[in-house]
Order: sequence, then C-alpha cells, then structure tokens
Amino acid sequence: MQILLPVSEAVALAAAKEPLPPVIRSVTAEGSSLLLDIDLRVVPDAPFPLRVAAAAIGTVAVTATFSGYDLGVATFVITAHARALPAHKLLNHLTGPIESALTRRGLPAGLVEIRKGEGEPVLAVRLQDAVAAKATGVTVTDFDLRDATAHVTLAVGQVALR
Repeated sequence: MQILLPVSEAVALAAAKEPLPPVIRSVTAEGSSLLLDIDLRVVPDAPFPLRVAAAAIGTVAVTATFSGYDLGVATFVITAHARALPAHKLLNHLTGPIESALTRRGLPAGLVEIRKGEGEPVLAVRLQDAVAAKATGVTVTDFDLRDATAHVTLAVGQVALR
C-alpha cells in the first residue's frame, strides 16, 4: 500500500485530538525539508542555561531535511538558527518535551533521537516503532519526503489495533 500525505495534512491529523506542544509554533514543508519555528521560552522544566539562552534569542528556525530511511528509522539533517546565529546545541534540550508529547499520545519513549552527524546533527525518528505501538500487522517498508509530501509504502498483513 502506498500513502501520499502532504505535510500540512499530517500536521492537521497530528493536532486533531490535541494541539501540538506549545514549543512548536509552526510546521511547514518545502521539498524534502520540514521547517519548524520553535519557541524555546516555553520548554517545560528547562534547565537554567536554556532559560537564559531562550530569553535572549526567542524562537529558533529549524530545518529538518530528509536524508534517508533504513530499518524502520527515518533520518533528517538538522540546521537551527536563532537571529541568524547557529543554534544546533540547543536542540538536545528539545528531546525531553518531544518525548513527553509523544507519550501523552500513547506512543513509547525513545522514538526520537538527536545524533551527531557529519557537520550538522541528525534527527532519527523510529517510524516503524511508532506504527507498531498503534497496530500490529503493518510494516513501513519505505519512507520518503519530497514535494512537501510524505511518501509512505506499507506492507499490510493481518491488522490489529492496539
């Protein structure tokens, strides 16, 4: 089965039951990149150094460019800027709030990870694990992000919802 889902519609589905976390001010897409506006001032339980940095820089523009899909994991090269300055080091402080938002939606911890990349950090998203948390019998065999649309190929067997 192949599913084509424009990023704008994926965001609408993600926010259908409850809004996106307040730290995420906006999500759009261009080509193979997701463009996020992140407000670090509203990161819950932020450590003091992050609160100080957030007060000084405000929002961070994050670009996540799709780089591949392998063994159930989609990867994105991340660039982040605040007031035209690189802000990549601040990204590690977002994994906690992301994890909290995902677990509130019934997904397991550990679905997102920020890894050291060659130059820029890499965001790894365990797509297959997210699908498996909601249903058995569905395997994500391929994923691509292009033309601001997620292209997902699934192998569907005997499905049971969790």
